[in-house]
Amino acid sequence: MNNPNNIRPGTLTVASYWVEYLLDAALHLGCDLSGELLRLGITEEQLEQPHARVALRTEQALLHAAVTRTADPLFGLHMGEMIRPRFMGELGYATMSSANLRQALELTIPFQRVTNELMTLDVEREDNRLILMWDAVLPDQPDHHHRIEALCAGAVTFGRWITGTSENPESVHFRHAAPDDLAEYQRIFRCPVHFNTEHNAVVLDKRLLDLPIRDADPEVHRIMRHRVHQAMTQFMARDNLLDQVRAEIQRQLLEGTPQLESVAEAMNVKPWTLRRRLRAEEADFTTLLDDERKALATDWLINSDRPVSQIAADLGYSEQSAFNRAFRRWFACTPVAYRQQYRG
Repeated sequence: MNNPNNIRPGTLTVASYWVEYLLDAALHLGCDLSGELLRLGITEEQLEQPHARVALRTEQALLHAAVTRTADPLFGLHMGEMIRPRFMGELGYATMSSANLRQALELTIPFQRVTNELMTLDVEREDNRLILMWDAVLPDQPDHHHRIEALCAGAVTFGRWITGTSENPESVHFRHAAPDDLAEYQRIFRCPVHFNTEHNAVVLDKRLLDLPIRDADPEVHRIMRHRVHQAMTQFMARDNLLDQVRAEIQRQLLEGTPQLESVAEAMNVKPWTLRRRLRAEEADFTTLLDDERKALATDWLINSDRPVSQIAADLGYSEQSAFNRAFRRWFACTPVAYRQQYRG
């Protein structure tokens, strides 16, 4: 197999909700894979654990079983049609509460690797078009074209659903060869579909980015956007102490003001041990907390209309004046001026 990145397939994982998505699609097509799941050593309880990961080889076995047992040569395409928010982890509810499609895509693109480490999602802008391109770090994996078709069909289907429109892409492109019958591709995408192309891509008119989301909710979006960032941080932090601390600080900021003691307890270490390990990394807890407050403050000021006083309270500042002082230290301006400057 071609593997230009020297990545070992055995080291890659997928999110548990991606596996649930696959299982649900197979079940809707008349194939119950729960026995196969148990044979592979995975229980449904394990899949339901927050932030659970499943080995890529397990997902590959389930995908192969689904394609074989459903006898559906377009399994991936039909799987994409069945996308639901619960099969997207934190991203599902963050996107469906976004203000518009642009805001939803801003979260979707970096989150792809959390969902499936095999895949990457990039974006290119060309004149009045936006090109979403999916690629694989190991492109020669078995049944891979089903994943690609599921992702592309899922993106288009979910986009129509959250905007409440029937808008279509300008075109869809697949690197793999065309099947004998293209009727299902036309039914789902309702646009020109090309095969044997250089990239796997969905091409959109840029005007679609301004489509409002049907169930937009700024407060829900704030919470879910935070959880998306936390999930990404936790994913990247698996072997990194500083990122683990940052992820726990992010989680505790939703509940109050994080303390070194509470973060240490959540990480199952003694406070003095955590303090020592941070010093070894030339870091300290106060600075990490300050950095996370800074990141959240800018995100909320830019992406929500919440009052500055509420942002200050949610970041754990006892008074807005304390938040203003911290913000001046970070950016040499007030939060209100920062928001006005960015939106201007």
